Amino acid sequence: MAKKTKAESEATRELLLDAAEEAFLENGVARTSLDAIARRAGHTRGAIYWHFQDKSALFQAMLDRVRLPLGDLVEEFARDSGEDPVEVLRRLCAFGLQRLIDDPRHHRVYTILLLRCELVGDMNPSVESQEQLVMEVLDLFERQFVRAREIGRLNPAIPPPVAASALHTYMSGLFMQYLRDPVHCDLENHRDTLLAVFFDWVAK
Repeated sequence: MAKKTKAESEATRELLLDAAEEAFLENGVARTSLDAIARRAGHTRGAIYWHFQDKSALFQAMLDRVRLPLGDLVEEFARDSGEDPVEVLRRLCAFGLQRLIDDPRHHRVYTILLLRCELVGDMNPSVESQEQLVMEVLDLFERQFVRAREIGRLNPAIPPPVAASALHTYMSGLFMQYLRDPVHCDLENHRDTLLAVFFDWVAK
């Protein structure tokens, strides 16, 4: 058999990720086997192991297809907002919510992440990668709130770690509610107002 070209190998990898996305969305992460993903993609389980070490690595690669480098976004928004850290976070959150609305893949993957993952380590091998993602986001939020405090833009009654935790909790709630019930969590019409509820409280 002729050796696959790099383009063919990449196409197979993307096909496997598409199949995993569909299977995880339909059945949940813990209840989806690598064999089921391989069959859905029209390949053998060996094809999965050629590209991914295990299901956790496959899950992480699926997440990476929708994750943008947050640090790069923060730098871009900081330039546009004159380095106001509160406005940087507001724009970052608005961007994330708008992608959830507009991008079908983003919508599917975050449905899997937030609603189709059993957060038990021995049932779901993706727990560690999810926890790492949360810590990265919390660290980014806290660093921006520390800057906000330094320039007098943070409510003095709110420590930066608390503000970071509150923003993460608020955004997670908006994501979950929109994915569960987009009619009653109407981000399309009330995105900016919903963000103002938080940022008008935390900012000075």
